[in-house]
Amino acid sequence: MKNITTKILTIGLTAVLCTGCLTACKVTNNSKINAKVNVNGEEVINTEIALGAGSWQAAESMTVTDELQKYFDEAISKIDGYSHEPVLLLGTQVVAGTNYCFLTVSTIQAHSAAKEMRLSYINVDPSGSATFLKDDILKLPGVGEGGDKVGGWAYAESTEITADIKKIMEKATETLTGAVYEPVAYIGSQVVAGTNHAILCKSTPSVAELNGATTYVLVYVYEDLQGNCEITETTDIELTVG
Repeated sequence: MKNITTKILTIGLTAVLCTGCLTACKVTNNSKINAKVNVNGEEVINTEIALGAGSWQAAESMTVTDELQKYFDEAISKIDGYSHEPVLLLGTQVVAGTNYCFLTVSTIQAHSAAKEMRLSYINVDPSGSATFLKDDILKLPGVGEGGDKVGGWAYAESTEITADIKKIMEKATETLTGAVYEPVAYIGSQVVAGTNHAILCKSTPSVAELNGATTYVLVYVYEDLQGNCEITETTDIELTVG
């Protein structure tokens, strides 16, 4: 089977925010999975890029609370053209106030039901006023503008990590070691001779010298017709507003 092309979201390091150490995130989901991936035929721990630049921190609780929803709604009300639904809080950065990054399901109003999944950033200043900063499309291979299906890929109807998705991840990584993969959102799929799955995961190295730095990784898993599963590719996701 051909590897999936996954150069999806390469975001530059921010140049305007201060640098520092990334604080490790406590992983609370019980479906933690040890994983190591193949790069150029060699097994390596997938921890090359930490979560964003400087003071970005992975969210300990990814729940979009009522307070966060209020800030998000205020920020999004200032832009036109999209309807955004925040589904997870991914990370925060303390600046002049706080920057927040959310995983969102975004509908382009001009295209009715067409949807995309995005990383959406807002800032809440010290006075409590919320402002939209930017968003980046979490683009799947072959998915066109507005979520059009090309090559069979489609965004998931629900981002929920179900028992079936947990089982797929467990099968795909059962013989691998080196990092902990925690699936946090189901992003999309492609029906082939079997199914390709795109799953957003937190990745925490399980070796002490890497200081437990947490990353976000988009993991592609191929599930064949017999139910066998394997990781075919991973893409590091980096948070930045630069």
